[in-house]
Amino acid sequence: MIKYKSEDIKKSYEVEKHPILESLISWLGFLIDITITQGYEKRDYISVHSMIPLRGVDIRSRNFKNPQCIADFINEFWIYDKNRPEKKCAIYHDVGRGAHLHLQACDNTQNL
Repeated sequence: MIKYKSEDIKKSYEVEKHPILESLISWLGFLIDITITQGYEKRDYISVHSMIPLRGVDIRSRNFKNPQCIADFINEFWIYDKNRPEKKCAIYHDVGRGAHLHLQACDNTQNL
């Protein structure tokens, strides 16, 4: 099931999304309950959160006992880009806004 942190966040997710990101979110939402905490956001720099179609979202991590295990699980089934193996579809991090799971996709993202 997919939930949203707020109505504003729900609206930020209603932009055009990259079809692979939509597949990733749907796949994950089928397996576990997730709460999207950030969708599209206008930024002064290039980010997967500021691109149309949307290529990145954040989900609440505190709902999980071990968020890093969730990120690792996602990355077992999804490859961000085989030509850039250092990049991942799921990242558990805190970049100053609190710990969360960041999900991202590009044209080369594949579900295994």
